[in-house]
Amino acid sequence: ANVGRAEQYKKLLPAMIADWRKAFQQPEFPFYIVSLAGFTQRRDTPGDDGWAELREAQAYVARTVPNSGLALAIDVGDANDIHPTDKKSVGERLALCALANHYGTKVVCSGQTLDRAEVLPDALILRFKNVEGGLIVKGDKLGEFSIAGADKQWSWAEAKLEGDTVIVSSPQVKEPKFVRYAWQGFPQATLFNGAGLPAVPFRTDD
Repeated sequence: ANVGRAEQYKKLLPAMIADWRKAFQQPEFPFYIVSLAGFTQRRDTPGDDGWAELREAQAYVARTVPNSGLALAIDVGDANDIHPTDKKSVGERLALCALANHYGTKVVCSGQTLDRAEVLPDALILRFKNVEGGLIVKGDKLGEFSIAGADKQWSWAEAKLEGDTVIVSSPQVKEPKFVRYAWQGFPQATLFNGAGLPAVPFRTDD
C-alpha cells in the first residue's frame, strides 16, 4: 500500500521501528525487513517504477537504522500473486540476518550491494560489496541492467561478468552515466554472490 510513496516510507518505517522498540522497552530490539518480492507483470521497456523505489527505501532503512537488516525476496516472487508461496527462502534469509547480526555467527547474510560505478569510454564498470564467493549468474543471462546518458533516456544494457565486477554497455547509449539493476516490479534479477544470495537492486541516478 506504500508503493508510490517511497520517500515518505523512508520516514514512516524508522518511526515505526522506534515506536515498537519503545513499546517493548527494548531500544536495541532487532528489526529485519523483507524487501518486496517480485510482483506484477514484467515490463519490456526500462523506466521508473514505484515497486523498485519502495525496495530502495527499505534498503535505505536497513542500512541507516541501527540493529536492522534486509532479507531479499526479489527472486522468489510471483507476477500474479502479491503473497508468493516460497516462504522457506525468505525465512532462511531472515534467519541468516539474525544469526549474523544478533547471535554472532559467522555466516553471509547479504547479497552484494553496489559500491560504485566507474565510467569507461563507452561503458560502466560496477564494483560491489558483499561478494563472498564471487559473483555468479543464476539462469541463462546476466540481468537485468539498464543504462542512460545525461538525458536519462533508459536502454537495456548488455552485461558481462569480469572477475568481481560487472561491465554494462549499450549501442543506444554512447556516453553512459547512470545505471539501474532490477528496477521494476518483477525483474529478471539473476545476479547473486557465491553464498547464493541475490544482489540488492540499485540505481545510481536520483
